[in-house]
Amino acid sequence: MLKRFSSLLSNVILLALIPTAVFAQGKSDFSQPMEVESSQEKLDIKNNRLVLTDNVIIRQGTLLIRADRLEASASENAEQADIFTAEGSPATYSQTLEDGGQIHAEANKITYFQSARRLELSGNARISQGSSSSSGDLITYDLEEQTITATSSGEEDSRVITIFTPKPKTDADQKNNETP
Repeated sequence: MLKRFSSLLSNVILLALIPTAVFAQGKSDFSQPMEVESSQEKLDIKNNRLVLTDNVIIRQGTLLIRADRLEASASENAEQADIFTAEGSPATYSQTLEDGGQIHAEANKITYFQSARRLELSGNARISQGSSSSSGDLITYDLEEQTITATSSGEEDSRVITIFTPKPKTDADQKNNETP
């Protein structure tokens, strides 16, 4: 009995640590060139802003963002765009992790701060890896620090929801749990 309780407690503690530990991204992607494509684009040179519409796709290594509309902008002294705001129904993000796993996110608006290596997902935001996911009104994913912060709007029925789906038992698990 104590062995089963100890095993259960270990699994609960491990699951509680997953949201910050599992979202390690492919750091090698950040040294890759960024490619942005769409059906239409409009460049405003004076204001240092690029707007792309219709089937927008951003690729940087394994990082992939898809959206209906993308606005890329740079600060006054910057040589190239650094902030990419993607909007869609939903806009989506995916990336292959260093361990070969996948991370997926979606929201009405995804803002990618390239130099800060940070994603902000807002409006029906959801991020998942494997069978675990988190959702809320605003999710901030710091790609460099590998941390995720999810918040609700503060309204009465608005909550942050995290779902952990346990692994299905295998025959080996079944045999290990049998008592003689």
